[in-house]
Amino acid sequence: MPTQNPHRIVGLCTSSKVYNALTELKHLEGHRSAKFLSLLAENLVRKGLLNEHEIVHMLDQVVD
Repeated sequence: MPTQNPHRIVGLCTSSKVYNALTELKHLEGHRSAKFLSLLAENLVRKGLLNEHEIVHMLDQVVD
């Protein structure tokens, strides 16, 4: 049975937490991936590590 919060399992490394959260429920995998990446992009822009133009350029590469 799914836990709904697989990233809360004690002892997991960060990459496992992200992977488990995104892939636990297959019917939500695409939505969770998109939501995670949108939050990640927003945080990178807010911290000044990327700007919105760079994000849009990467999105152009994804949809082309």
